[in-house]
Amino acid sequence: MASPQAGSTSHHGTNWKKEVKDDDLLLFPDASQDDLIIVIMGLTGAGKSTFINRVCAKDDDEEEPEIMKVGHRLAPCTQSINYTTVALPQDHYLGPNRRLVLIDTPGFDDTKGEYETLRMISVWLASVYDQEIKITGLVYLHTIGQNRIGGSALLSHDVFHRICGMTALDRVVMATTQWDTIVKQSVGEIREDELKTQWWREVLSQGARYERIQKVREKEIIEHLLKNHSVSTQIQEELVDKDKRIMETEAGRKLIEWLKKMLPEAQQLSPEMEEELKSQFPVDNSFLDRVKGLFRPRKSRHSSRCVPPSTN
Repeated sequence: MASPQAGSTSHHGTNWKKEVKDDDLLLFPDASQDDLIIVIMGLTGAGKSTFINRVCAKDDDEEEPEIMKVGHRLAPCTQSINYTTVALPQDHYLGPNRRLVLIDTPGFDDTKGEYETLRMISVWLASVYDQEIKITGLVYLHTIGQNRIGGSALLSHDVFHRICGMTALDRVVMATTQWDTIVKQSVGEIREDELKTQWWREVLSQGARYERIQKVREKEIIEHLLKNHSVSTQIQEELVDKDKRIMETEAGRKLIEWLKKMLPEAQQLSPEMEEELKSQFPVDNSFLDRVKGLFRPRKSRHSSRCVPPSTN
């Protein structure tokens, strides 16, 4: 029996299509409702590409193939939506050769800017849902080597939370990575406890699962997500069913809220004022620099910086 293909008729919402650019990835070849889609998110350097490469390895002892390019420099490797497909084993309980699709996404600290990152992720999710294909699960990665939860990490987590929505959180795994990069295990455990009891407390209490990619392997996380039904995320329903523009969604509004909070403090700051700002808000240097650049008056109408459109 042939697998059902993506729906030929779409939902009614079309506003999201106005924000699609020529080089955006929409769907993927031969998209099917039988596909098992796992979306991998997190900041630049959290290990998204490494996660995918390890899932694609034939066995746990094999050196991981570099299907997704792994970055070892300051510039991020993943600057757009990428994907890879893996056929499940012949004896898998979901069926032989069922297709697993792993989606690699740019981080919200990417050089393209926060709005452009949200736009790329949003239009991809909308294009999938528009063809009646649902998401099997989402994985959010955070490096345990990060010693401070700054503006970029908080914004990334808050926007991710609103991309998913409450109904999809039971299909989410929040995971820490790169435990081998910290000198003292106890330091990592303190940071882990802070994530679980403070920064990630709400999403975990609403159904998301926590994993340390040290005690479990990447493939175990995927297997956990494959056990349950597929879902639609909040932002998919907002864009397609409710016909909202990206910046009218809960994720878009959260981004605007963060930028507005940063705007008054971010312009024309002296070094002393910047230090004062960072002492009052959880702001790291890279996030502050991007906010200042985002709202700096444009010198040219051809500027490549993407500014969120007004929702008024």
